[in-house]
Amino acid sequence: MTEPDLHLDTAALALGALPPGERPAVEAHIETCELCRAELAGFQETVALLATVSAEIPPASLRRSVLAAVAVTPQLPPVDRPVPAFRPSIASPPPEAPGPVETPDNVHYLRPWYRRPVTWIAAAVAAVVIGGGLVAVDQFRGQQQVAQSPEQCVATATDRSELTPANGQGVVTYAPSCGAVTVDVAGLPALPDDRTYQLWALSDQAEVAPRSLGLLPQAAAGQPQVVTQMTRPGEVAVAVTAEPGQGSASPTMPIVWMTELA
Repeated sequence: MTEPDLHLDTAALALGALPPGERPAVEAHIETCELCRAELAGFQETVALLATVSAEIPPASLRRSVLAAVAVTPQLPPVDRPVPAFRPSIASPPPEAPGPVETPDNVHYLRPWYRRPVTWIAAAVAAVVIGGGLVAVDQFRGQQQVAQSPEQCVATATDRSELTPANGQGVVTYAPSCGAVTVDVAGLPALPDDRTYQLWALSDQAEVAPRSLGLLPQAAAGQPQVVTQMTRPGEVAVAVTAEPGQGSASPTMPIVWMTELA
């Protein structure tokens, strides 16, 4: 029977995840192993930090932004290391069995940080506390959740508020926790075929240019239109201007419709 490697139990000891029958042997080993003492001290510092962490509900946009970043991040190709085949000749004798290999004193093997499922579970719990648990909990429980769309997030957010425009009809639903706003434009007069309405996000900083949130072709035809767009920190209002048919890089004054995100 293979004896457990006591070098691998420092993480489990720091997390209090060792079975009672194994703890004395591990503690006795650590007293004689300088490397394990240093490793245990590092793990204990990390565990101590967990007590200062407060759980927070991550915004609904976090999962969506992470998945979007993953989709455009190039992955490294697998390393191809072909193993040459041994092809003995008829005249050559069969290869001798390799003898024991002596390991130099200055070589230290890298060991895995886990040895048993209980340590993995404890580490997974720590990951849930530190990271908010959005992805770790899903994997730990074997569940797959579909990320909310911005429209769904705004519609169900507990901090959403309905705002009315200062100079027009319609309604704006703003949810800071989603980082998104749903704009329901109604009552704007129809524009000529070569003109359209364009939606903008306005910042509270004068040096930050208005950001285009897209065109409103239905509103330009005199019909109601509902759009949901992501907002950025510092953006305090949404506005509509009348622009050339293909839209503009910056708003054309005057603003025909505006709502403050307060």
